[in-house]
Amino acid sequence: MIAVRLTALAALAALTGPPELPGQLDADLILRAVRSYRAEQGRTEVNAFVQIPLILMEPAGDGPKGVLSYRVSIKVTDSTGLKLFQQDWQNHAPAEMRRPDASAVDMVRFSVAPGRYRLEVSVQDSVSGRQASSAVELEGFASIPPASDLLLSPQIRAAGNGDTVPRPAELRWGRMLVAAAARLNLTPLRSNAYYLLEAYVPEEESGTLKLRVADSAGKSLISTDTTPVQVPAGGGVLKGHLDLSGLPPGDYDMIASLALAGRTVERSASFTMAGLDETLEKDVARREAAKVTDEGYFGAMDEAEVARATEPLSLIAEGGEMRRYSKDLSLSAKRRFLTEFWQRRDPTAGTTLNEARVRFYEAVAFAERSYGERGRAAVPGWKTDRGRVYVKNGATEEMLDRVQAGRSPPYQVWRYRQGRDRWYIFADRSNGLGNYQLVHSNDLREAGLPNWREVLREEAVADIGRFLGIDFFDSTAGFR
Repeated sequence: MIAVRLTALAALAALTGPPELPGQLDADLILRAVRSYRAEQGRTEVNAFVQIPLILMEPAGDGPKGVLSYRVSIKVTDSTGLKLFQQDWQNHAPAEMRRPDASAVDMVRFSVAPGRYRLEVSVQDSVSGRQASSAVELEGFASIPPASDLLLSPQIRAAGNGDTVPRPAELRWGRMLVAAAARLNLTPLRSNAYYLLEAYVPEEESGTLKLRVADSAGKSLISTDTTPVQVPAGGGVLKGHLDLSGLPPGDYDMIASLALAGRTVERSASFTMAGLDETLEKDVARREAAKVTDEGYFGAMDEAEVARATEPLSLIAEGGEMRRYSKDLSLSAKRRFLTEFWQRRDPTAGTTLNEARVRFYEAVAFAERSYGERGRAAVPGWKTDRGRVYVKNGATEEMLDRVQAGRSPPYQVWRYRQGRDRWYIFADRSNGLGNYQLVHSNDLREAGLPNWREVLREEAVADIGRFLGIDFFDSTAGFR
């Protein structure tokens, strides 16, 4: 069995050209899967990253309105070849990003039971029809492993109060935000390699962690001192970064040696260091390509795209802000409305990139792929209860996810602790279609169901109460 948790955004990233990886089906794509273990479910969580060189795409349109358009498809099969999961989505990028050093990074997250699996990814250019593909073999952990796979990233940072939605090419990992990368590409100007490793122990343990960097021949070039680590009961996250400035251009492996609970385990991941000359040349091109303004973003849209960009604004518009918009306006007036709407929300006014706009539309795209409701009355993802909450609040910091048990339907609890503590309880009342309805919340802006406890049944309500630390059966607590 396979459980899909979320499919992350696709985002543009100026990267060095992708090196060929052993075992790749197609050297045009770089695909990496990072496994971690979730003991409460007995499942292996997989974060899969695919790096797509935009030079593969042919632009539709000319000049500043040109667009790169391509379809990404993923498929997971088990050891017998049975297809367990398939998903595809359409992505776009400005035509000026079509350079040898520019790539898009897509990420998908899912979980699997113990066993062997194959993850296949294919990308097709919408104009030329050109295709590229890659695949990796996966194994779901049969028991609790000592550690997750090693994840390398160009940046790992703590989530701040303003990080309701991850930035482009970021994913949330607990209370951290990790820049997604299929393969870490370092340069002399960006030489910090961030690492993340989860360690799993039943009881609190003391141990040590040592990192080393080896070249393609296996020779160790850099080695850190052995660092003491303390892992709490159940497991914990070990993270940090190494400054690898001065490392010659080439392909390398970072190897983490973790000694814990009387055993030593090694986990490794590959990365590349670029040369200084090519780095300086590409950095100039990257700065130019990053100049994507609100006016340019909406100016490239046609009538239908403007309509799609306007509709979800109802989730965040204030007061009578949308009264100025009408479907009878000219296309230029609609574009101007959208530009002004987002300029009022630009957290870094005066810069070319509006981070608020980028985060919002990436969140809408994510909700479309992840939370759309199936059935006769199909509902777009951002209009569903989970999609609406995601677009407004971002990825949940904590989640309780239960499959159907007894008379209780499947249910999820999303909790946000940044700022005011907020939680949302969703139940799948669609007979297994995966269409979750918000039934109860402490967010006064959201309407739940008065009979939500009867919908979920007593055992599920008690389980949710334990997760939230609330006694929903105590009439004096005000949570009935």
